[in-house]
Amino acid sequence: MQRGNFSISIPGDHTCYRKLAPCGDVDTIDKRTKLTAGKAYTIEFQQNLNHYYTQNPGKLDVSFALGEHPSESDFEVLASVNDYNAMNQITQTNFSLDVMLPDVTCEKCVIRVRYLSNNLDEDDRGTIFYQCSDVELTKEVVNEQIIEQAKKRIQQTKMRKEKQNDPHDCCAPPSFSTVFLHNIMFIPKTDHRSSGVIFYDQPSKMMRVFLMAGSGKGNTTEDGRFNMWMNFTSGRQYYHNINAGTCDLYGLDFWNDWCFGNTFNQSEDFVAANVSCATDVSGFTCNHWQNGDFRFDSYVKPSSEHGCWPAGISRSSNEKVAYFGFVEGPFPPSTWIPDPICTKQKKLKHAHNPLAFLKLNKL
Repeated sequence: MQRGNFSISIPGDHTCYRKLAPCGDVDTIDKRTKLTAGKAYTIEFQQNLNHYYTQNPGKLDVSFALGEHPSESDFEVLASVNDYNAMNQITQTNFSLDVMLPDVTCEKCVIRVRYLSNNLDEDDRGTIFYQCSDVELTKEVVNEQIIEQAKKRIQQTKMRKEKQNDPHDCCAPPSFSTVFLHNIMFIPKTDHRSSGVIFYDQPSKMMRVFLMAGSGKGNTTEDGRFNMWMNFTSGRQYYHNINAGTCDLYGLDFWNDWCFGNTFNQSEDFVAANVSCATDVSGFTCNHWQNGDFRFDSYVKPSSEHGCWPAGISRSSNEKVAYFGFVEGPFPPSTWIPDPICTKQKKLKHAHNPLAFLKLNKL
């Protein structure tokens, strides 16, 4: 069982902010999940905010340790996945990692998930987030079907090649807007859709997102209407729940250019040129990059003399984000002005490290 209370109903929930090794300063619990030693399992977890850092991209990993109170050195990493650039800190991303558990029995042992962001702007008490679950490993076969499915996926996984730059690597135009459609069918097993418009302006280092989730009639992250204003110069992001009439203030991480490929340190390998777009909204062809389970597409045509248009993001779970309806900027200053209810908000829901910029300048 996972240690402590937790919630993934909103982005940036305080129960996800656990930074003290080895288990986020959360004590063990008596109830334990029984698993079969030496067998394969799928670990499902959520990245509750995205802290991608282009200067030193991070990763998420799953590790195991014997004992009820293991130390940091007791943990053995079983599997890991690269972080990805969501182009929005307020992004909740579900992951699953297939792991082979050690072939040892134990009444009290721990499975841990970490998010190693490497982001200096998150370095208030380190840049790593921890979550632990208490388990028991036994020789008894538990959930045999789940074990076989995870084992098969592990056998099919190919070794990741060394990162390489590619001539197709490119960046989006410096100023544009795009319509998006987001379809999620993943964890939990739901059919969730959202849509909206993204405004991106590299010269001013500002972004704005309007998002309608579900029917747009409610006031939850699954069903509601939201505005997000991101000013990377001031380090502030406002998250406006339109229907609820509320606005949360977040401290932003560093600015990321909207780019594709390892040339721009996006942890993405170029895979194919001029192929069918995974999102298949417009009928155009795409160039395609891969980062673990994430496939990133940019349109071959239509093209812009100022850069390559994002086409979409897709995953093996059938989760897809499609981009279309591009308009090149610049945009009027009113685009970047938050609703008055937001500018009144002074309390930070998720703070960033004010000394990070000083640290960065010393590198």
